[in-house]
Amino acid sequence: MQVLQVFCLLVALGLSAATLPETVDYSGHKVVSILPKSKENVQMLESFERKGLIKYWTQPSGLNRFASIQISAGNFELISNILAEQGLSPTILIDNIQELIEKQNSEIRQRQIENANNRAFDFENFHVYSELLAFMQEMASNNSLVTYSVIGQSYEGRDIGQVEVRTESPGVKQIIFLECGVHAREWITESTCIWIFDQLASGYGVDPEITALVDKYDWIIVPTSNPDGYEYSWTSDRLWRKNRALTDNPVCPGVDLNRNYDANFGGDGSSALACSETYHGVSAFSESEAVAIRDSLAANSGFVKAFVSVHSYGGIWMSPYGYVTELPLEYDEMYRVMAIGCEAITSTYGTPFEYANEAAILYLTSGTTRDYAYVGENIIYAYTIETRGMAYGFIPPPREILVTAIETWNGIKAMANNLL
Repeated sequence: MQVLQVFCLLVALGLSAATLPETVDYSGHKVVSILPKSKENVQMLESFERKGLIKYWTQPSGLNRFASIQISAGNFELISNILAEQGLSPTILIDNIQELIEKQNSEIRQRQIENANNRAFDFENFHVYSELLAFMQEMASNNSLVTYSVIGQSYEGRDIGQVEVRTESPGVKQIIFLECGVHAREWITESTCIWIFDQLASGYGVDPEITALVDKYDWIIVPTSNPDGYEYSWTSDRLWRKNRALTDNPVCPGVDLNRNYDANFGGDGSSALACSETYHGVSAFSESEAVAIRDSLAANSGFVKAFVSVHSYGGIWMSPYGYVTELPLEYDEMYRVMAIGCEAITSTYGTPFEYANEAAILYLTSGTTRDYAYVGENIIYAYTIETRGMAYGFIPPPREILVTAIETWNGIKAMANNLL
């Protein structure tokens, strides 16, 4: 059967996933791994994604590079048959997404019950946004090294909180800037970055390595740069990715904030379609959340030595560019530091980590925070880290938090200790 005929049939059957219920149930949805063997295979998957028939969890970065795709229960047999006609055999990675979500929720609740009488922040559990903000504010009240500030408001009016860990006044030392939680469903990034923040703030004067790092650099951390999307992923749709801004399509809200920056805005690897997971918005910095990060970087312009955008998942450390395969002039230096960071991550628990410029190792992306940090703020050490997580994808159990945070922090420490 021709692919075009299949598309028409699916749309006629009403199987496009543009409209979602208020509370999304992913019963029977599967995540499968596909190995595209031809350009036509890749184009077919891209066409499926544009029509809402699949959702990428990880996109193919080229031929003979695996992609992970989500397929609904109603579409699975038909999509599998189409793939088989093309000589592609999907391997099931997650058999039932809803079961994994419910298991995660159960383990979250269990830890909450176990720690109900403990006032200390539980770093081995996931937290709603208000709890993250409360912890940041409490630390600022009780720790002289910590400053809490609001760098902007989200589309729905939530504060975008930022913490700074510094021993001196601003404008004296260089800065390492961590941006986390840009994609709503990537909960492990908030948990990782709030743990790193605590390590810096609580470890100063106790841990010699951390003390040296805080003496050398100021640290700025934004644990959640997409608070609306993050809250929505708790209340309504666990797999929500974008922010919650209204668009010109009433059934498809949300902009991918990691496509909204002025770094080849609107180019390859982003979409002009509001229903796409990578919808870039109407213009660069149309979204207040992206403006908040831009303005925080601008307020510290000339002092930010390294910028790291923490994502999940994949086990990849990436540098500019995302939108062209051409390498930056400073790529050798970028590569040197990535190699050191990845070696530190792998040496922690043996987690394999790849590293390169994003266009080479993953896929084309335009309008990202990392590339803006490089082209807009001239930050040479501008990186994206995709944390571990192949077994669970975007829905890891709480027990994965600490191991993810520890190895990611080891990589970031190694980076910080080797910047020129």
